[in-house]
Amino acid sequence: MRMGSIAPAATAPITYEETALRPARLQWLKLYMRNKGAVLGAILLLLWGIVAILGPSIAPYDPMEMLSRPRRPPSADFWLGTDLLGRDVFSRILVGSQISLQLGLISVVLGGVPGIVIGLIAGYAGGKIDTLLSRVIDALLALPSILLALVVIAALGPSIRNVMISVGIATMPLYARLVRSSVLTIKELPYVEAARVVGNPTWRIMIFHVLVNAYAPVLVLSTLQVGNAILIGSGLSFLGLGAQPPTPEWGLMSAEGREVLNRAWWISTFPGLAILSVVVACNLVGDGLRSALDPRMRMEK
Repeated sequence: MRMGSIAPAATAPITYEETALRPARLQWLKLYMRNKGAVLGAILLLLWGIVAILGPSIAPYDPMEMLSRPRRPPSADFWLGTDLLGRDVFSRILVGSQISLQLGLISVVLGGVPGIVIGLIAGYAGGKIDTLLSRVIDALLALPSILLALVVIAALGPSIRNVMISVGIATMPLYARLVRSSVLTIKELPYVEAARVVGNPTWRIMIFHVLVNAYAPVLVLSTLQVGNAILIGSGLSFLGLGAQPPTPEWGLMSAEGREVLNRAWWISTFPGLAILSVVVACNLVGDGLRSALDPRMRMEK
């Protein structure tokens, strides 16, 4: 090279790991899209989400108004028939989708946020703190979810808001146990130790180095728990401990027609099918996410 010439700027070589990382980021999405059941579940959940948002505006009738004679079978005027008070079942299902989906989502948030925090603290701190929190989690897990929700409802009283709280409390130990087990493994990895060595504060390590790498099982559990929360909430409403009349909640609608099931089957059947479709869709999406995000399953594929 001659004197006075300007050398070109040196560029760092692109390693194989860097080139392989870019497609790997979308690999889970490709695997998910290959699962026809998971795609069907996502489409079904998306449709129900749109219905929940647009429910009051697309419902053909007022869900609270007595429009016709009671127990009218499905017809051109009333697609899914009328209930015991002459209200349109189809309109009540559309509007009730807001309540049921909100119940599932809010219950998961109420149970997931404290559960994740408890599991993160227990797994990362260890020692006596881990022992104490683990015993509390074990005690809550010893009670079935529906029984724990019934205890909370008995203390707070029957209402849809209290159902959300009770279902959230019932799901909290599931998140705590899952996150704790993930944190116990992640905190021993070399990059976490490197973060400690360079002087990162504990809270930063817990959030940005440990918790962000435990998102996959939490996401799968949250998807499954939305359907489970809707199922438990509908069951409580069916027993008269959740939503109260005249609220168009699916579980309560199913309960209203149980005494005339042999003569007016549509009153309970169609709300029950709505519950079934959402719960099945959540399970399909959760199974698809688990297959796509689990490294062991990706290696098998």
